[in-house]
Amino acid sequence: MASPKKRVNPLFVALAVVLVAVVVAVGVVFFQLHSKISALQTGASFTFRYEIAPNSPDKPPLLNILERVNASSGSVSGQYAPGKLQLSFYQLNEDDSVKTSPFTRVYIDSEETLFDIGQLYTVLRQAVTDKLSIASVLLPEWSLGDYISQTQAAAVLGVETNKVELRELSGFTLSLKGLKKVSPSAARDGYRYYQFPAAADGTTLVLGFSTDAPFSKTTPIHVLLTIPDHNVHIQLTGTVTSAKTVLSPPASRMSDEDIATLAQIRQSIESVWKMIQSAAQTTN
Repeated sequence: MASPKKRVNPLFVALAVVLVAVVVAVGVVFFQLHSKISALQTGASFTFRYEIAPNSPDKPPLLNILERVNASSGSVSGQYAPGKLQLSFYQLNEDDSVKTSPFTRVYIDSEETLFDIGQLYTVLRQAVTDKLSIASVLLPEWSLGDYISQTQAAAVLGVETNKVELRELSGFTLSLKGLKKVSPSAARDGYRYYQFPAAADGTTLVLGFSTDAPFSKTTPIHVLLTIPDHNVHIQLTGTVTSAKTVLSPPASRMSDEDIATLAQIRQSIESVWKMIQSAAQTTN
């Protein structure tokens, strides 16, 4: 006599199906993230819209400079290679489109941060002379080396080096090791967020990867960056494309002997800027 067949509990079947689905989903997510990270490890190019906000009423020196050229928000494009970053910053037009020429460039590696002070001065000078044409007599056209180091920038601004350097940004390693899934308050719908281990100076980096088109070479990304030494929080939204890149430090560098000249130029800009502000207040 045949033994009766055991009835399988439908609830058990449902739970098993759900469990398998969850395991598969987790595996797919991990594979997608691993694929993205692996593709970006060797290099990438990117374009973002950025917004920079101070974490307290005391604005840092670099943010003050950006506000002088109406660039506390704007666009940044650049390239990443292991341990190196090259950035170009752009102002926005009144219609929110991006200007064609950058207002400055920055090169970052584990040894130094280099700022294109020549390009920044040219933009600052134009902004000043647009408001006060006679200022062109007081502010000569740029004739020094284009890039200054973080040490030179700190000397000109009269601040500690850690207030201007950005070397920690080159130290974030694109690896799954140490990544922690997070849900930041500024999270956007359709993004999955991961936080990198904090840098030595407390800098924190959170990357949000779009869940749309997970296997596309170009990935929409939302970046949340907090830099305690600069007292700022930076939010970036844009796309990253994996690309093999080779980055080298810029050749046009300012000599230490020219720092005194740059300090005098800065004082001239400050004086002219105060004249413009005073004239504006008198008019109002």
